[in-house]
Amino acid sequence: MSAQAPQLTAGVIGVGSLGGHHARIYSSTPRVGAVILHDIDPLRASEAARQWSTLTAGSTAELLEACDVVSICTPATAHHDMALEAFSRGVHVLVEKPIAASSDEAKRMIESAASAGCVLQVGHIERFNGAFEAAAGLVDGPRFIESHRLGTFTPRGTDVSVVVDLMIHDIDLVLSLLHGDPLVELRASGAGVLTGSADIVNARLEFAGGCVANLTASRISREPLRKIRFFQENLYVSVDLRGKTVDAFRRADGIDVGRIGGDPTAFIRPVDVTIDTGEPLAKEIHSFLAAVETVRQEAEKEENEET
Repeated sequence: MSAQAPQLTAGVIGVGSLGGHHARIYSSTPRVGAVILHDIDPLRASEAARQWSTLTAGSTAELLEACDVVSICTPATAHHDMALEAFSRGVHVLVEKPIAASSDEAKRMIESAASAGCVLQVGHIERFNGAFEAAAGLVDGPRFIESHRLGTFTPRGTDVSVVVDLMIHDIDLVLSLLHGDPLVELRASGAGVLTGSADIVNARLEFAGGCVANLTASRISREPLRKIRFFQENLYVSVDLRGKTVDAFRRADGIDVGRIGGDPTAFIRPVDVTIDTGEPLAKEIHSFLAAVETVRQEAEKEENEET
């Protein structure tokens, strides 16, 4: 953002646990001049506003009328309507994952954002996890990917399946690393144990380039776990997304296989890894604001060229 660019007014719709963090980050971001909050529970909005020294709005329409950008942190079933209302007013949207409750709703949101010339960013926060960022700098040709995302049960997110609620993170990470490699086969199985939709799912994704990803997600586990492992020629990378650590090893050069006996560690050498310890949500929000500023600058340039 240039020094001459005006500050943005940011809104947050839904100030539960996650929305409260959006409010905190916006309120401490120099790009943002004012923050406005709205929640279905006015008391919760008022409490968050006092905590982060922000304003409140009595309705989503009132909030959107005053904002340049908005974070939508409501249940997924409300994302579609709120995003379309924002785009109709020219407001850029950061929507927490999942993007919507159905693929049809997601497509309409994407089309509406494009028609309005607005940014639509989905809160895939794991992309900004320092451990994944470090791994992504190492992995360039994975042949097999294995992930486990296990969570303890909570009513939050049960309006959609565990695939849309949790596994979507790992699907996004896999797709981001494979750079558009087409999916050619998908097999999945799951079960609804505590809710009316799938609570535990295993999926096998095979891509045209030969990579296979085996993903498991559960929201009924006793202990939380967020790990993803990558296997490629001469390289193994294990990422603990929850602990933000990376273990990486390369095949050692100049090893005479016939002389090392049964010691597999003789084949490998550890890889030094540097991990960015910045807050992932803050990096996510800052990337959203940077995208908004780019769009605004491009629109201003087009206007100047026309005149």
